[in-house]
Amino acid sequence: MPVISIRVSNEEKDFLEKVANFNGDNISEFMRSNSLQSAESLVDFETYKKLMKEHEKLIKAFLHEKC
Repeated sequence: MPVISIRVSNEEKDFLEKVANFNGDNISEFMRSNSLQSAESLVDFETYKKLMKEHEKLIKAFLHEKC
């Protein structure tokens, strides 16, 4: 399995470890699951923005045809 490394301060590492432990995870699992969840949310938001742009184009084209 590939390994991804990130740099954080000692204070950030301590914070992340405490939050991970509070949630019953180790820091690796906590970072992995939250990174994936964040990426999925970003993709969903990007998909939403793309679909809204397409919707707006269709509405403008429809309104233009009615005039």
